[in-house]
Amino acid sequence: MTSKVQITMTVEQACTMMKAMDFYMRIQMGQFEELEHMFIFFGEEAVTFNRKPEDREKLHVHLKWLKKFIYPDLEENAYWGITGKPCPERATLIYDIYKSMDNAISWFQHPDGGLTVNFDKPMHCYTKIPLPYVKVFEE
Repeated sequence: MTSKVQITMTVEQACTMMKAMDFYMRIQMGQFEELEHMFIFFGEEAVTFNRKPEDREKLHVHLKWLKKFIYPDLEENAYWGITGKPCPERATLIYDIYKSMDNAISWFQHPDGGLTVNFDKPMHCYTKIPLPYVKVFEE
């Protein structure tokens, strides 16, 4: 028997959690520019950072070095696919959770559906366990 966890949260809380999950997946895939974006481009949501051009350039150079140090086989503008090696299985598992949440919230907010991929049934990437069940409802 598989143990289960049930979490009840608001849609806003779920969307915030999904942003964190998306960030984690991207870093695991080698998209280190997401760190740069987090510090520079997110306005009031940005982590406090001295935004002088020379400091932004230093950050960019250090992140390029860090990416090459962690993922020596990746080219500067490349990253691993979510289902490919050496992308960690945990990132693939989080991808499944993220896509399941995104799908359920999208259908809740737009019951008539839409043309974007978030209305498609989530692709099941981490096949060791089933996709999570996500239910969005009014209280």
